[in-house]
Amino acid sequence: MMREAKVKRDNGSHTKNPIYGKIRNELIAAKTNLRDRLFRPAQRITPQALSLRKAKRFHPLPDVNLVGLGIGEKVTSNKRTGEMCVKVLVAKKFPKGKIKSADLIPTEIDGIPTDIEGVGYPTKFAISQQQRHRPVPGGVSISLDLNAVDFRFAGTLGIVVVDKKDSQRLYALSNNHVLADENRTKPGAGVVQPGTLDGGKNSDQIARLSRFVPLKFGNRRNWMDAAIAEFDRPIDVDRSILEIGTPSGAAKPSLGLSVRKSGRTTGLTEGIVRVVNFDVFDVEYDQGSVRVDDVIVIEGIDDSFSKPGDSGSAIVDPKGRVVALLFAGSEKVTFAIPIQRILRHLGVRITT
Repeated sequence: MMREAKVKRDNGSHTKNPIYGKIRNELIAAKTNLRDRLFRPAQRITPQALSLRKAKRFHPLPDVNLVGLGIGEKVTSNKRTGEMCVKVLVAKKFPKGKIKSADLIPTEIDGIPTDIEGVGYPTKFAISQQQRHRPVPGGVSISLDLNAVDFRFAGTLGIVVVDKKDSQRLYALSNNHVLADENRTKPGAGVVQPGTLDGGKNSDQIARLSRFVPLKFGNRRNWMDAAIAEFDRPIDVDRSILEIGTPSGAAKPSLGLSVRKSGRTTGLTEGIVRVVNFDVFDVEYDQGSVRVDDVIVIEGIDDSFSKPGDSGSAIVDPKGRVVALLFAGSEKVTFAIPIQRILRHLGVRITT
């Protein structure tokens, strides 16, 4: 049961508002007043502020240090007071002696108290899976280079695998439609990380297409959508999966199994295997409809388990074993091929 926040008795002060509920007009007016007072000067020195922020240098000048302000609960000595205030967030909270008196944030505005908290400089969040990684792990953005195809795209490098007959040869495992452009690319084509859709260039080459399982179109039966590309420099390879860790081997997926994946578009997600031995029909590919038999169906726990660009992701069980390779999905479910079938056919094994 959710407990109510304790609130001091209202003795006539406008600040003793319930924490949950409608925000009083006096609080909104005070916040607006202070915002306008602080934001206008800050706009005049935006270039200076950006320069300092890029260098990650903190400065007590409010025009540089200010992150923003709103309405929240006042915190004193790391304890929540139940008192509403104008909450001012700054990049770094400086001692009063380090700030000129003219630059101090007032302790109250229009009779409403203020509260200052240091939170660091804000920036947009870039998904790590779409960035350049050296050494190269599984779970990150890859694609064919622009010599192999004349368009930009990105899929996911699922896992690093090793040739069963030659342990010195390491490969990136993903889908045929990621590494071989649905049968249209010849072995030897360059593979880049990140994928070209994420800014990858031909100079970002990490591997070359080695072999793939040809896809059959027109809803003829397929058993997998898979391909491997041999790494140019094994020394530049990280055998782990980003945000998951090093796989402990391979295993068979089962009904009700909890799974995770790290993919180019949605990052780290969790799901549950809801259907096994599933024959999926009429999957839309560039060259026609594709059927793949005996796959698994995964449902995301909190949101979609996958989205376009996650193709090729490795599906991992709670013990760290890879159980399947993601290749397609809809708005609600994800389809993946049992991994042991792929490993046997391509003559590779998972590195541990």
